[in-house]
Amino acid sequence: MQNKWWAASELLLATTIWGFGFTASIWALVAFDSISISILRFGIAFIVGAIIVRLNREMRPQLNRANLLKSFLPGILLGGMLCLQTWGLEYTTATNSGFITTLYVVFVPIIETLVYRKRLARNHALWVFLALVGTGLMIKLHFDSFNKGDILTLVCAITASLQMVAVGRVSQTIKSPFAFNTFQSFWAVIISLIFWPFYGRVLFQMPDMRAIIGLFSLIFLSTLLGFFLQVKAQKVLSPSISSLIFLLESPFAAIFAIFFLHERLTLWQTAGGVLIFFAAVQATRGESKK
Repeated sequence: MQNKWWAASELLLATTIWGFGFTASIWALVAFDSISISILRFGIAFIVGAIIVRLNREMRPQLNRANLLKSFLPGILLGGMLCLQTWGLEYTTATNSGFITTLYVVFVPIIETLVYRKRLARNHALWVFLALVGTGLMIKLHFDSFNKGDILTLVCAITASLQMVAVGRVSQTIKSPFAFNTFQSFWAVIISLIFWPFYGRVLFQMPDMRAIIGLFSLIFLSTLLGFFLQVKAQKVLSPSISSLIFLLESPFAAIFAIFFLHERLTLWQTAGGVLIFFAAVQATRGESKK
């Protein structure tokens, strides 16, 4: 039980980092286009990660072909998820994109049940519902129309669900989560490069200090550290519980936006954040008892 709560704490740290990632992305987007940011963050993360693994005596044996192949599916799904989300934002609003993406919290338990015949913890559906309500309050949910961008984002949400399940499937065979995440970044940059010609717009300007901080944060915090914590935590937690905890990214993003982007958090958004946090805690308790 202690292991599950420790893993939940690691995911909480990861969602905090990813919450700041929204602010970091806005800073970086001043100088770079979205698809180039994906290529840079995963490409540099892979190079730095590979150097660290190579220099570390304990992790060095994990730098092999078997682990490269093991990370293929999670890495391709990870890169595809972010590219689809970026592509979808060309046609839909950030609000619609935010809500549709969080539908992974619904898809993950469905995929686990259909593919692995896994029984979910008691009351899990209730916590999923409360988390979705909380997310809707956080992003001030409204739909004007359902367009091409919404469809792309829906595919992104399904891809995110598959990525979580794919990590969960191999999690017990992963000896070094950091090395695994390094390989995952390699496959993510490959799929990002494939998407690049179809993006249609390339932007590069001389970055200012905030753009540099934003890009470095995405590389070293969101990618190297954040996804490493995800892989590590999913050795203990199921994809269903992980997907619920990931929803905390939304309130963390709002908190950082208040401090760094001077946005305001409404009473309804605060209530939404509390609902998400409550649902994640209750779901973790349910799995710990199970």
